[in-house]
Amino acid sequence: MNKNISMLMLIMSIISIIYVMLFGGQEVNIIIRITYIVVISILELLNNSFKLNEKIINFLQLVSILVLLKAGFYELTFLLPIVIFKIAKRKANIFIITGISMGIMFYAFRENSFYTCVYAVIVNLYLYEVEKQVKVETELKEFDRGQRYEHHLMENKIRNLERYLEQNNVVTSLKERNFMAQKLHDHLGHRITSSLMQLEVTKETLGKNDELAYKYLTTAMNNLREGMDEIREVLRNVKPREKIIGIENIKEQLLKFEYSTGIKTVLVTEGDTNKLTLKLWVVIQENLNEALTNAAKYSMADELKISIFIYNKISRIEFRDNGKGYKNLSKGLGLRGIDERVQSLGGRVEYDNDNGFVINIVFNLEGQ
Repeated sequence: MNKNISMLMLIMSIISIIYVMLFGGQEVNIIIRITYIVVISILELLNNSFKLNEKIINFLQLVSILVLLKAGFYELTFLLPIVIFKIAKRKANIFIITGISMGIMFYAFRENSFYTCVYAVIVNLYLYEVEKQVKVETELKEFDRGQRYEHHLMENKIRNLERYLEQNNVVTSLKERNFMAQKLHDHLGHRITSSLMQLEVTKETLGKNDELAYKYLTTAMNNLREGMDEIREVLRNVKPREKIIGIENIKEQLLKFEYSTGIKTVLVTEGDTNKLTLKLWVVIQENLNEALTNAAKYSMADELKISIFIYNKISRIEFRDNGKGYKNLSKGLGLRGIDERVQSLGGRVEYDNDNGFVINIVFNLEGQ
């Protein structure tokens, strides 16, 4: 704002100098008047360039102009409304400032009061509009700075979430490993040790006491058989089924998407999802990733719903957002990738406009 005022001040100083040169009279008188105008302009440049005390500069300018006007230097009329606006802009509204300028100029120039008052109104309205524009630009900069800060916070949240998920996966893996190690140590280790001792006894008694040797051999075999059953049971409990892998991965995808975009996500499943094979889960997740990307880039949606329906022999997967949809569907690499992945497993894809963009995918579960 100060730069705009200073620029106007310099322009009006040049106009004042031209006025003096045209109507200033004698040469000496012209030089004196121009000197005063230049001094007032230099004060403005000092204030704008070196950030001197603005109040002192404004006061010196106002007093100088008023004294010189009283002495008959009427060309300084061009500068008076600007200086008054600089002094009063933070203390009064535009009507009061304009009224003060008009009052002073009417008192000083009663003969040309109409023109001087019109000039005061024009200058004050111009400076008021400039000030409003500067305020708007400042608010936009503050808003943009706030948006960048919010974006930075969101990125930090996403990074923290990803680190948490990675750490959680590590902790889960360690727990599973410790669980398996403890089970193997407590049960299988004991059984193997016991079986080895029984086999040693069998070896020593074989040919001497075949009945006893047979008894120890049978016991060792039973121990090892029960140990194998326990290993299978442990592995079944530790290894998640394909259904669990697929659902949990999709939930993680949706959680990351919500954090990064602010778009709400909803997951709905109906039917026996155990019928979905691992390769179907992989395709579903890859297509979901493409649907999330499209929603974030183009849809202008605030919610995305993923539905997985399992029927007797078919499954239907629907990605639906509540965005603007499409006028003419143009398939880019992303949508063509969805088509290819689905068709590679014998499925089909349909795209629809239904209060948003909808992707319907149908798979035949037989033969998968």
